[in-house]
Amino acid sequence: MQTVLGKKVGIDLGTTTTRIIVKGEGMIASEPTAVAIRGGGMQAAVFGESAFETAADDPEFQLKHPIARGEVADAASARWLVNHAMIRAAGRQRIFKPDVVIAVMSSLPGGQRRSLLEAAALAGARTAYLLDAPLAAAMGAGIRLSGPNGHLVIDIGAGKTDVAALALEGTVSGRCLAGHGGMRLHACVADQVRKEHGVILDAATVEEVIASLARVGPHEERRLDVMGMGAEDQQEVSLTITSTEMNGCLDAHVHPILAAVDAVIADTPGRLLADIQREGILLCGGGAQLEGLDRAIAGATGIEVHRESQPQLCAVRGTGYALDNLDVLKRALMYIR
Repeated sequence: MQTVLGKKVGIDLGTTTTRIIVKGEGMIASEPTAVAIRGGGMQAAVFGESAFETAADDPEFQLKHPIARGEVADAASARWLVNHAMIRAAGRQRIFKPDVVIAVMSSLPGGQRRSLLEAAALAGARTAYLLDAPLAAAMGAGIRLSGPNGHLVIDIGAGKTDVAALALEGTVSGRCLAGHGGMRLHACVADQVRKEHGVILDAATVEEVIASLARVGPHEERRLDVMGMGAEDQQEVSLTITSTEMNGCLDAHVHPILAAVDAVIADTPGRLLADIQREGILLCGGGAQLEGLDRAIAGATGIEVHRESQPQLCAVRGTGYALDNLDVLKRALMYIR
């Protein structure tokens, strides 16, 4: 048996969160997808949670968000982010170069894909691979794609939604909604509260409102008391928000997802569709945690929906599976060596 030296590193490069996994060590990091840069130099770059603190405390640092709407929004800071992930996983001084798999949005343009691969190579990767998020999520949920059976995956992140029918380690049909994810729902809720109550909520309070009140489908009305800032006088005020107020935002969030699922099902060959109807739909990504979404999808499609207990970890776990099966999966991966 040939022994391969060097670490194997998986990276889920999300719009709001970057997760890193190392074979034999498990997940070693989960931090905001953010970079604070001073003077454009790599030596003066700070990553993750520390980036927010540094940018707030030191005006010489500029906060950058490398990924937006699931795409590479700033190529330079994305390169630094990949380099940082490699350092976290394998250290600065390496005798043996690591293999790297990065999970990305399925519709990521070719130029952005090449940029990420080059960033990994410049950061010291022996080989670098890109794996589309639906494939990564399916693998991370324990689905083995080597056989001819069909599988349907819905991966909802902060900045995008990927829907794909999979078989034989590849995508048979798919739809990607760039920009349609948890961040868009959060922005809609914040705007709704501002218009309805004249109050501005901070990000943490919006998160609390969605977690407490957002329910897809019929439910008893719920109420939540929160604090916000008056939009006009900037004074702290208390207000009560009801779950009914979320309905418009939830409809705008759910309907495009259902339409994408319908389109993928329509494009899926009958034999594979029969497999999906028998085995059910996999719902994953952080957006899968929205209460009632699984029931809404099942009701619209007539197919049972399975939601992972930790849906936000499916993609990064899938990169770990891919690291163990690089030779088998090469045809499903974009890679450089």
